[in-house]
Amino acid sequence: MLVSHGLPGIRHFTAKPRYDPADFLPGIDEVPDAIAQQVVDLDNEIQRVIQTRGYTIGPVQPPSLTDVGRLLDFVASLKHQAAALGWISGPGVEGVVQSLDAKLSAAKAALARGDAKAAEGQITAFIDELEAQRGKHLNDDAFYMLQANAQFILAKLGP
Repeated sequence: MLVSHGLPGIRHFTAKPRYDPADFLPGIDEVPDAIAQQVVDLDNEIQRVIQTRGYTIGPVQPPSLTDVGRLLDFVASLKHQAAALGWISGPGVEGVVQSLDAKLSAAKAALARGDAKAAEGQITAFIDELEAQRGKHLNDDAFYMLQANAQFILAKLGP
């Protein structure tokens, strides 16, 4: 079981290699300082070049754990970030994004008028659409992140 103090969100990462050049160059401690410094400089450059950066899913602190309206805004923001990263893509993706937005907006409007049952129905429709678009317009990162957040909101609305 996975336990987290945040909800799944988009996290920036940098992966850098860390190692001791002496592990790969036995006897480096015995060479003249000038050559050893060249090896260290070369090693530093190699480590800089082979680092990688990107985005992944990880726990983030949502704006609220109790205000469902703010949580819906958080999910909408994640959806837009996922689309910007290409996690939601493909021909006709604009329609998919608009449809998902409409369901979140309708859920928020239902909450504003005090209709939790209608909000629950819209969030369920949002999850259903995520499932229908998984592997087509949504990659697994977008799917699991958005689904987990929507499920969290449903749990907040439930009994």
